Amino acid sequence: MLGLKKGDIIDVVAPSCGNPKVSVTQVSKFIESLGYTPRVPSNLQEKDADIFSANTQEVRLNHLVEALQSDSKVIWMFGGGYGATKLMPELDKHDFLSNPKVLIGYSDITSLAVYFESKYEWKFIHARMLSEYAANYYTEKELKIMKGFLSGDWDKVEYKFNPFNEKAKKAICIKSKITGGNLALIQCSLGTNWQIKTDNKILFIEDTGERGYSIDRMLEHLKQAGCFKNIHALIIGDINCVPEKDGELLCDPAIKRFTESLNVPVFQSNNFGHGKTNYPLIFHTEVKIIGGETPTLVFENDIS
Repeated sequence: MLGLKKGDIIDVVAPSCGNPKVSVTQVSKFIESLGYTPRVPSNLQEKDADIFSANTQEVRLNHLVEALQSDSKVIWMFGGGYGATKLMPELDKHDFLSNPKVLIGYSDITSLAVYFESKYEWKFIHARMLSEYAANYYTEKELKIMKGFLSGDWDKVEYKFNPFNEKAKKAICIKSKITGGNLALIQCSLGTNWQIKTDNKILFIEDTGERGYSIDRMLEHLKQAGCFKNIHALIIGDINCVPEKDGELLCDPAIKRFTESLNVPVFQSNNFGHGKTNYPLIFHTEVKIIGGETPTLVFENDIS
């Protein structure tokens, strides 16, 4: 998709949280091991600069804007957590239309993915943060797919899903574009000038650290906001549920009950999100989902 050449620059920014266990040097070495040139701010993360995030809001914003205005094709996020949404009002003061980028990340970076899709229809790769790759927290298959997406040296990537309802089993072939990401951050976009646009899309959701009622509440909010009204399908990624006081896990039952009210195919896989596996997904480019007892999501390099 990207067609990066050896030596091309990858910008690294931390618009959300940092990770004190992973250094700038580790991140740089990982990017170099892929054959690319890292551009990492020396003050990417500063201890105690902000109570929630990798650095002050001003520094994080400056790093992001500089990367967005640079000559690179890719901006790979250092970490997730919290903080990216606070940068949106300042991003509105700039026009990045003439300098398109592909952003890579997930979790809190969902807000940036939604923002730049809403504003400029940019593509996004939902995948692990650089801090995870630099700390060797990934599977070999994840890395292989990511290398292909970066270099453009791939033909087809297929992922298997579970059919979550009868419509998923009966679906013949759905052609559409994926949007979405972390459920809580999708909800945060509602009512903003960068609110997620789900019409005629495949909506993907994942989340972590939530109890069943919270998942149910967020889904209901999105439903009342019309986010499920005109989607082609729903993909449910890994939902890392927080147990109730009695130890019961209610996220899956909440999702199952909610999706029974949807009149679209619903697919599920734990291989995308905050779990042990987080395979890369390309958002905002056309894909195919072939339904049946073992539904398959297909990315083809000749699909634009």
